[in-house]
Amino acid sequence: MTDDTAAPRGDTAGNPQRDDDGLWEDNGTSLFEGDCGQLAQEVRRALVAILKRRYISAEREPDVWRVMTENRTLLESRLNDMFLQLVVDRDYGVAYKRQAIPDGGGAYPTLLHNLAYTREQTVLMVHLRGLFRSATSAGEEAVFVDGRELADEAANYLPASTTNHVEAQRAAERAVDALAKSDILLETAERGRYRISPIIEVLLPVGRLVELAESLARQNAGPSEVPATAGRVADEEVTA
Repeated sequence: MTDDTAAPRGDTAGNPQRDDDGLWEDNGTSLFEGDCGQLAQEVRRALVAILKRRYISAEREPDVWRVMTENRTLLESRLNDMFLQLVVDRDYGVAYKRQAIPDGGGAYPTLLHNLAYTREQTVLMVHLRGLFRSATSAGEEAVFVDGRELADEAANYLPASTTNHVEAQRAAERAVDALAKSDILLETAERGRYRISPIIEVLLPVGRLVELAESLARQNAGPSEVPATAGRVADEEVTA
């Protein structure tokens, strides 16, 4: 006796297969006409979030974090197709993308570009990293800072050759704003008050922190520019 029931189309992973006419068949994830995507909608949204944002926070974006961790291999596969890697730090509850580096040297085409921090931003990041490590080592779960105090900290860390202190103060204030826009400083209900994001630990591991601190100390009596290598902390963004 034969079974005339049609065998289901598609593989065991639910990936779309071509029918007898060579057309892609619907695997249940189609969201719009002509959609050949293989990911469920929530996984697609997580992929877009990873591509668009500097990092994903388990605390601030629990839904995206859940989808990302449950579908990590699948998302990593999609990112790898674009020469990107997904880095997940469960200790600090953050995840971010980075450019893949060829095993044999050279470079891949990239969607990302390095963002070189200004001297003032670099000073603040070193300062914030120290504050965060000190406070969390003392048992504090959240570390808060005042924006005005941060601006003063950056403005005071000037080379001896600095003469325009008004512009230096403005540059320091711009640095605070830039770190807030980067979600390294997280805004609170109190205006001008920020929480330091745990991403600071990932961006500045101990070795990098020491390197930057020494570089800034050497530069303190020299030109106002930090070497390009000191400014390229580890921050990457998708190009427009």
